[in-house]
Amino acid sequence: MMRILLAALLLHTTQSLAPPAQALRTLAKTSGDDVRGITSPEAENALLPESAYFVGLGFRAWLGDEQTPIFVGRDPRASSDEIGEAFCRGASALDAGPATTPAMLESLLRGGSKACGACMVTASHLPKEWNGLKLFSAKEQRGLNKKEVKEVLGLAADLADMMQPVEGDIASAEAGFMDDYVEKLRQTIIETSGISTTPLKGLKVCVNPGNGAGGFFATSVLAPLGADVSSSINLEPDGAFPNHPANPEDKKHVQATIDAVAASGADVGVMLDCDVDRCGLIDGTTPKPEPVNRNRLVALAAQVALEDGNGVIVTDPVTSGGMTQFIEERGGTHDRFKMGYRNVIDRAAETKPEPALLAIETSGHSAWRSNNFVDDGCYTAAKLLGRLAKARVANPSCGLLDLLGGSLKEPAESIKVKMPVSSLEKVPEAEIKLCDALKACETATASWRMEPVNHDGLRCSVGDGDWLIARASLHEPVVSLQMEADDAGGTAAICAAVLPYLQPFEEDIDLAELEAVAKSN
Repeated sequence: MMRILLAALLLHTTQSLAPPAQALRTLAKTSGDDVRGITSPEAENALLPESAYFVGLGFRAWLGDEQTPIFVGRDPRASSDEIGEAFCRGASALDAGPATTPAMLESLLRGGSKACGACMVTASHLPKEWNGLKLFSAKEQRGLNKKEVKEVLGLAADLADMMQPVEGDIASAEAGFMDDYVEKLRQTIIETSGISTTPLKGLKVCVNPGNGAGGFFATSVLAPLGADVSSSINLEPDGAFPNHPANPEDKKHVQATIDAVAASGADVGVMLDCDVDRCGLIDGTTPKPEPVNRNRLVALAAQVALEDGNGVIVTDPVTSGGMTQFIEERGGTHDRFKMGYRNVIDRAAETKPEPALLAIETSGHSAWRSNNFVDDGCYTAAKLLGRLAKARVANPSCGLLDLLGGSLKEPAESIKVKMPVSSLEKVPEAEIKLCDALKACETATASWRMEPVNHDGLRCSVGDGDWLIARASLHEPVVSLQMEADDAGGTAAICAAVLPYLQPFEEDIDLAELEAVAKSN
C-alpha cells in the first residue's frame, strides 16, 4: 500500500491543503456500500468532479495495483460524464462509456478479464441532482462493502491533503464493452425456459427503464428472443428522468408501467432502476394489471430458485409475515437479515455449509448463486421471464402471478412512514430515540412482542400477524417506521399507538407524517 501511495505522490503535483479533503471526509461519514452525494458545492454531502478524482486515486491505491486496468462506466445523469472522467484521471482508468452496474462487476468475473477493479458512476434511483460511485474489486470478486468504501475515502482524503488534481488524457475501454453481458442475459432466458430458439415468441413485454440505462434489455435482450417489445416506454437514456424517477418502488414508475401494460395488452411489464441492479414486474394477464414487486417479487424469485433444490433464501428484514412460511413450504430456509444490498449479498455468499440460493431485498435488489451473486435486476427479470415462457408451453395464458398460485399470504395494508431529522449526522441519535420509543410502547402494550432476532433496526410483532420495524435510512437524513397489517385501518392504529412515545422527541424528529397516518383511521 505504501508503495502505491508514494507512486501516486510522484505522479501528482504536491501542494498544501486541497479543498476536496474535507468533502471527502464528510462523504466517508455519510456513504454506505457505495459513495453517494449531491452534485452541488453547497450540499452537506457534496460529490464533485474534484472529489471523484481523489476517490479514483484512493481506489487505485486501495487495490494495491499500479498498472492493471480499471474500468469505469456511467449512467445517463448530466453530471456522470464529468464525474466519470475525473475518476478515470485519478485512477488512470479506462472509460467504458454508458453501462450498467451489473456489467461493471461482470467485466471482472469473466474468464480472461484483465482488470483489477471497476467503478460505476451512478446514484441508482435517487433524483437527478445526486450521483455516486459503486466500486468493485477483481480480487474480492464483488463490490466493496461499507468498511472498504470508508477506507477508500480515507485514502482519498489523505491524498487530497497533499496534492491537487492533474489533467491528462483518458483512454477508452474496448468497443462492445456490454456485449458479453447482454449475451449472458439472452442465454439465461434460453436455459431457464428450456427453449433453444425464440423462447419469448408470442410474449408481449412492456419494458420501462424510466429513461435510465436499461433500454437495451428490450431491444438487445428480449426482442432477439422473439418478444414483442413494441409497447415499451421510456427506453431512451435521459438523466433528467423527465417522465418519472427510474425506481421500481416509485408509485409513478409503477403506475406508468401499469398504464402502458393495460393500454397495449402486454403480458408482462418490466421495471428497471437507473443502473438496472433492481427490477419490478407487472402481470398483465390479470383482469387489471397487477404489480409483482416487493414481497411478490421476493416470493416468485425464491420459488424459481428453489426449483433447483433446497437451500437458503436471504432477505432484508422487512419481508411480510407470510414469507417464511412460503419459503419453508417449498423446501427452503428463510434467513431474514439486514437492509442494504451488500449486507444480504455478503450474507448469502458466506452462508454455510454452502452459499444461499438467492439474496433479495424487497426493494428489488437481487443476486443469485447461479449468477455469482451479481446484483442484477435484468438477470432476475430474465430468470422469471424464462420461467414464464416454460410454463406457457403447457398453458399459453399463464401469467406471473399464476406461477405463485395465490399461496403467498399478503397483508391488507403495507406502509412506510418517513420521519426527517435535521442532518445526516443526527440520524444515529434519532434512530436510538425511535427504538427507545418502540420499546416503551411494546412494554406498555400486551399484544406487542419484540421479535427475538433483529439484525437491523428493531422489529416488533403486533397481535396475531401485524408487525412494524424501526430503523434509520442508509443515505438520507430520515428515520422510519415500516409496517404491515392484516386488516384495514391496522397501520393507522399502529401509528396511533407509537405516537405518544415519540412526541417527547418531536423537536429532533419530524412527526408530521406519523401524525397524519395516525389520524387517518
